[in-house]
Amino acid sequence: MLKNTKCVVMKPHTTSHKSGTLKASSSKGTRIYKRHVGGGWTYKTSIGGKVRYFPLGLDRKEALELADTIRGHSMLYPMKEVLEMFQKKQFAKTKPPSPLLCEVVRILEENRISSGMAKNTLKAYCDTLRAFARNVTGEKKVDDFDLGDITDTLIRKWKTGHLKDLKDEALIASRKRTLNSKMRQLKSLFSRPSLFEGYDMDFVEVLKSQEYFRGLKKQYRLPPLDLIQKTFDLWPTTEGDVHTLIGIALHFGLRRNEILHLRRSWFNLDGERARIDVKAELDFRPKGGHEGLTMGSKDVAVAILNKASGDDYLIEDRADSGRPAFEKALKALRAIGWDRASPMHELRKLFGSYIASTESLYISQKFLRHADASTTNDSYADAIVDEKVKNLWVA
Repeated sequence: MLKNTKCVVMKPHTTSHKSGTLKASSSKGTRIYKRHVGGGWTYKTSIGGKVRYFPLGLDRKEALELADTIRGHSMLYPMKEVLEMFQKKQFAKTKPPSPLLCEVVRILEENRISSGMAKNTLKAYCDTLRAFARNVTGEKKVDDFDLGDITDTLIRKWKTGHLKDLKDEALIASRKRTLNSKMRQLKSLFSRPSLFEGYDMDFVEVLKSQEYFRGLKKQYRLPPLDLIQKTFDLWPTTEGDVHTLIGIALHFGLRRNEILHLRRSWFNLDGERARIDVKAELDFRPKGGHEGLTMGSKDVAVAILNKASGDDYLIEDRADSGRPAFEKALKALRAIGWDRASPMHELRKLFGSYIASTESLYISQKFLRHADASTTNDSYADAIVDEKVKNLWVA
């Protein structure tokens, strides 16, 4: 608590809203809020187009006095200095503890199913949190990392560490896109604050206030045509799970987790084209909760079903979320020249480009099950003008 802060004469006003958020204002007009009765107060301000959040503690009177002080400093000093002075944990003796990294992971794992998050997705997001902690602390073991230590300064350190010494503009843009993705994952981990009742979660406001690097959209471009040909030549030579993985991604455009949970009952071979219905199952929820369908060659579907190793689920080696099977497929694709980050996902993009070029962007969006056509257009659909390449899907 800052000393020599004068008490205000007028009583601060407090209001309660239906959403559960409590708000209060000082005699000087400074407004603060907290999301639930047991939580800490927060001061929110916008300077230079950027929104900043400052944790204030549990006591309303002290929180209002501190908010007035922060507001005054922000008018006199650069925001960087104000953040250094005030955007840290306050009132450690009265506030509940902020969670440790291991506690966050435990809570999220215990509530994964009710949250509707896929196991692989949660693991990837938690790995991002651990990597963040290792980067900012320099330590290998970070289970005891206190998330209450997350501030604007710490996040700047994390971003700067990934961008320093880079000279190539394309590499810088790529790294910024990666940082944007990681920041989205960190924010997503704390999208349900009710899971962390009893903890000081003020640091979440700091995460939420972070802006993304802009102007980084990268239009999808097809790989070299000879690599596309090599991929189609490779597929018939593969067996078992690898044959299923490559075939489904290349000819039907399913995502990794969808292929892992693909069942024979999802196929419909009654029409002129094979149809695959992507359905929610007890152990599977489609991305975004959106069920949907995709269509492709009936001959290809029959070939996949005949060669598939599994009797119900097409992927037989399902240990460790199918990792051994996917690693074999990845190795085969790398061997023929695929050097992009996610070759299996690149096959899905090839399928999207084929559908967009032979039917329409709308149909491609529907088959890829994107919520927005701009996602399909920007990242999954380059024009295929070579008829020989188009014929690879119908040969």
